[in-house]
Amino acid sequence: MEKRIQFLEANLDRYNFHETIAKIETYIALRKPIHHTGVNADKINMMKTNPKFKKIINEAALINPDGMSVVLAAQVCKQPKLERVAGIDVMTRLLEIAAKKGYRVYFLGTSEPILKKMIDRITTDYPTLPIAGYHHGYFKATEEVEIVENIRKNKADLLFIALPSPQKEYFVDSYMEAMNVPVSIGVGGSFDVIAGEIKRAPKWMQALSLEWLFRMMQEPRRLAKRYLVGNLIFLNHVIREKRKQILEKR
Repeated sequence: MEKRIQFLEANLDRYNFHETIAKIETYIALRKPIHHTGVNADKINMMKTNPKFKKIINEAALINPDGMSVVLAAQVCKQPKLERVAGIDVMTRLLEIAAKKGYRVYFLGTSEPILKKMIDRITTDYPTLPIAGYHHGYFKATEEVEIVENIRKNKADLLFIALPSPQKEYFVDSYMEAMNVPVSIGVGGSFDVIAGEIKRAPKWMQALSLEWLFRMMQEPRRLAKRYLVGNLIFLNHVIREKRKQILEKR
C-alpha cells in the first residue's frame, strides 16, 4: 500500500500512530538525521503562499496529518484514508520509550519559565529519561550556531522543537545535518501543554474535531485570526480541490 499521498499540494504519510512511532525508532537506529513534521490547516495555508516552507515540509522524511481538518478534507475529496497523528501524543509516547530505552532527548522552544516548568514535570514523570539539554525559543539569530553546537555536542537522539512556523522548519532545514540528531520533531504547543500552561481539549471535543475551538477559547487574542480566518481560507482550498475533481470527471 502506498504510504504517502499528495493532497492540497502537501505530501502526507498514511501511517497510523503506532506505525509512526515505529518509523521514528527505526530512524533513531539508522543515525541519519531526518525531519518529522505534522501538517494541519494552518500549515496548508502557509504552504500555498510560501514556496520555501512548502519545499521543506514536502521533503521531510515523515509527515503526519496533525489536524482533523486535513483528515476530514481528504475524506471529502475522496483521498486514501488518513489518520490524525497529533504531535503531543507522539511526544508523550516517545518520552515514555526514551525513558525505558535510554534515548537522549533535547528540548528547544517556548519561554524560559514555561520550559523550566515542563522540564520539572518531565523529570518527575520520567525520572530515568536522559535529558541531553534544553533551550528556550526566544533566541536571536546570532545565537543559533551556539545552540546548534550544544545540541550536537550533547549527542541527542531526539530533538523536540516548539517554535512557531515557519521558524522551526527553517531552523531544522538549516541545521539538521550540523546538529546530527537522528530525529528532529516539530511539536507545536506541546511544551505548554505538558508544563500545564495550556489545557488540551477533552476527548469528546477531539472526537468531534473541535480541538481548535478549545484552543482558541484559551488564547482568543493570539488564535482567533488563525482559526476563524484561517479555517475559512482552508475551506476555500478544499472547495476548489473538490470542484476541480468534479470538472475533471466531466
